[in-house]
Amino acid sequence: MFTWTGFYMGMNFGHAWTGSDPIAVASANVFDVTAGGFGPGSAHGASGLVRARLDDYYFGGQAGYNWQFTEKFLAGLEANIQGAGVRGGGGLANVTAAPGGFAVTSATLRRSLEYFGTIRSRLGYAVTPTILVYATGGLAYGGVNVTSALAQSLTPSLLIADVAKGDLYENRVGWTIGGGGEMALGHNLSAKLEYLYYDLGSAFFANPLAFTDVTTGALQLINAMRVSARFNGHLLRMGFNYRFDWSIPPTSVSAATPLFASPEIAPAEQSAFADWRILALPYLWAINTNGSLIARNDAIGTDTTIIDAFTKSSSFPFAFMGRVELSNGPLSFYGDFAWARLRFAGSTLKLRSPVADIAIAVSAGGRLRQTLAIGEAGVAYELARWKFLGAPSSSTALDAYAGLRYGYLGLDLTMNALGVANSQLLDLEVVGARATARSGRIQWVDPVVGLQVRHEFAPGEEFRMRGDIGGFGAGSKFGWQFYGGYSRDFEFRGLKFTSLIGYRAVGIDYSTWANGRENGLNAIIHGPVTGVGMRF
Repeated sequence: MFTWTGFYMGMNFGHAWTGSDPIAVASANVFDVTAGGFGPGSAHGASGLVRARLDDYYFGGQAGYNWQFTEKFLAGLEANIQGAGVRGGGGLANVTAAPGGFAVTSATLRRSLEYFGTIRSRLGYAVTPTILVYATGGLAYGGVNVTSALAQSLTPSLLIADVAKGDLYENRVGWTIGGGGEMALGHNLSAKLEYLYYDLGSAFFANPLAFTDVTTGALQLINAMRVSARFNGHLLRMGFNYRFDWSIPPTSVSAATPLFASPEIAPAEQSAFADWRILALPYLWAINTNGSLIARNDAIGTDTTIIDAFTKSSSFPFAFMGRVELSNGPLSFYGDFAWARLRFAGSTLKLRSPVADIAIAVSAGGRLRQTLAIGEAGVAYELARWKFLGAPSSSTALDAYAGLRYGYLGLDLTMNALGVANSQLLDLEVVGARATARSGRIQWVDPVVGLQVRHEFAPGEEFRMRGDIGGFGAGSKFGWQFYGGYSRDFEFRGLKFTSLIGYRAVGIDYSTWANGRENGLNAIIHGPVTGVGMRF
C-alpha cells in the first residue's frame, strides 16, 4: 500500500504579492529659524504615502516529515527557505505652500523582502491514496529592507539640504497560514501546489532633513522623518518533493504506518584520499531576470525571459559559462564563471519607481544593454556519508563549502519620454524629448557559505542540490544561490564524459552611492542549466 509517511526534501518556485501597499513617510519640524517660516510647509511636504506593491518571483527549498497515522489522515512538519527578490517602490512629489514661499519635495521610497522562510505544521486528508489536501500554519521569518531618498528645495530662499537617505535591513519573525494539495507521481516523487498568507509586521527608521544657509553655513531648519512599511502578503507556489526510501516504513493492508521506519540506513566510509580528479564542464544557463536595475536613484524593472533575449534583442545574445572541479577524497576545489551580454528594448523595460521631478512625461520607453558576470571560487569538504541498506549501490553525502562570489554589472540605459523631460534628481541629459542615463559599471565580491547534498543512485548517476548565502554587507547587502541538478556519466571512444541538466537561481541585492545617487542591482537571475563536460 502507498503511504505518505517519510522524510522528504524538495524545491519550490512561486509568486508573491502584497497585502499592504503603502510605504509611509511622516515628518515633523523640530527646529526652524528661517525668516519665511518654512518649517510647517517643509514638514508637510515631506510626508505622504507611496504605493509600493511588494511582488515578484522567488525560489527555494524545503524539507519535512509526514506521518500518515490513519488510512486517511496525516500530520507533518515542514521547514523551508526562499531567496525572494520580492520588491516594490514608488515616487513622491509634493509642492506645499509656506508663508515665505513653497517647499518642493521629490522622493523615492523602496522596500524588498530579501529572503523568507517558514516552519509549519500541517494536517492532511488523503482524498485518494495518492492525492492529498492539507491545511498548514506556523512561524514565518525573513529579511526585510526599506530605503528612502528624499530631496527638498525651499523657494525662494538661500537654504540648501543634502538628499536625506535612509536604509534599514532587519531579520523579522511573524506568522503564516494557508493550505494546499499534493499528488504522488511515484513511490518517491510528488508535486504540490500551495497558498500561504504571511505577516512579518512593520519595519521603520528615522532620519533628519537639515537645511543650512548657503552663504553662512548656519543651520536654519531640521525635520525629523519616519519611514515605515508593513511586510505582509500572499504566496502561491508549486514544488516537488522526494521522499527517501530509508524513511518509509513498510505497509500492510492499510496505509496507516508506524511513526518511524525500521533503521535501514548506515554510516558509510568517508571518501578516501587517492588520485586527484578533474571535471571540466562548459554549460548553458538560460538566463531569466526578475527585479530592478537602479540607475541614479531610479529603479528600472527588468522582468525578462530567455525568449525576450532572442525575440526582443537588437543583437544575438552572447554568453559563456563553465565550471571546473578538482577533487580528492572528501576535499574539493571549484571554480565557476558565467558571463552574458543581453540587450532589451520597449515593453520589457518598466519604470518601477516613477521619477518624481519629471515635469512632463506622457509615456516612457527605453533601451538597455546589460553585461553581467558572476564568478565563484571556493573549497568544499565532505562532512558525512551514509547508505541505504536496501540499495547497496547508492549513497548520500553532505558537504559544506565556502568561498567568494564575484559580481559585475555593466549598464547602458536610454530612456525616451514623449514630452519635455527635465529631471534634476536623476541628473538626466535632455536632448529634445530624449533623456539618457548611464550608470557605467559596478562590481563587488561576496563571501559565501553553503551546504550541498549529493545522492548517487548508481556509479556515475548523481543528483546534487546546494544552497548558499553571502554578502552580509561585506560586498552586497545580501546574496543567495540555489541549484538542483541531475548528472550522468558516459564514455565515447575511450573518453569519459558527463551530461548535466538542472536549474540555478541567484539572488543579488547590491547598491552603491555616488554623489548622492544610487546605482545597483536587486534581482533574481534564474533559469535551466544544461551541459556536457569531460572527466579526467
